[in-house]
Amino acid sequence: MVTVNERVRAPRAHTINGIDAGGMMTARITEGYDEQLKSSPDGLQVPLKDKYTEFVRGTITTQDLTTPIAVMTGIVGTLVFYEKRMGGDEITGYIKHTINNPIVHRINISSRKGQYGTITYDFECLAADETEGILDMWEQLDGQAAPTYIEAARGGWRIASAVWSTAISIYHITAFDFTLAANLIKESNDLDVGYTCCEAVLEGLTGTGSLSFQDATIDGTPAILKLATLITSAPDKLVLTIVSSQGAAAKVLTLLGVDWISSDSNSDVNATFTEYTGNFEIVNNLTTQLTLAGTNKILDIA
Repeated sequence: MVTVNERVRAPRAHTINGIDAGGMMTARITEGYDEQLKSSPDGLQVPLKDKYTEFVRGTITTQDLTTPIAVMTGIVGTLVFYEKRMGGDEITGYIKHTINNPIVHRINISSRKGQYGTITYDFECLAADETEGILDMWEQLDGQAAPTYIEAARGGWRIASAVWSTAISIYHITAFDFTLAANLIKESNDLDVGYTCCEAVLEGLTGTGSLSFQDATIDGTPAILKLATLITSAPDKLVLTIVSSQGAAAKVLTLLGVDWISSDSNSDVNATFTEYTGNFEIVNNLTTQLTLAGTNKILDIA
């Protein structure tokens, strides 16, 4: 009996809408039907069923810290990555995945002390015309050569400095998370097989996040924890200096319109140190209106 081994592994060489985003970690892709109708029993022991509105959507995670805004604002095209076959060689041992018209509508940046930072984004596929469905939106090619390596701007295992409102330093950062989400609108009707109408609407963007740290500084009048200083402050900017991999220059992440809305202090006898977490959201103002691009960027990584 011939041994059959059709397994693949290790996604790599990832590009999305013209952006090379190296350090690919995971690709979770879902395909199916969003609408299902089932008949009433009507004397049948098993109902009749009709299913329609085919979709392809997914979530990709990489370790390239420079790409989140570029990925979200890039010209919609394709998402491409490769997987290697078990036992495959470098000439024909790869599968190439091409996902057509991925609309990126949500990004997340996550940094943890002692771990590489990650960028995660969610996408929904736009059907190019009324006839296109699952097989058109997610294509595979077997027998491919090894892809060209795509370098990633890794880092994030330490945040070297955090400055709030230009003057308040926050020490001992342990974690940072930020999510930016657009309003995804989509529709399938008439003779459409999939979503021929699909758009990430930038009006009404929501930005939320958190910063965790072990800075127990008490200052001010009256004397309060630095955590309380953040929560009682007016919206301002947060600047993080993120350590980069392989001795590369540190990345500076700047968030504008940060409004601290709640906090948590966790003091545990079994923990090494007390940890504080401030939760925030991004808010706009009439003087300096925030956008994804332009002079007053919501998020900038340089």
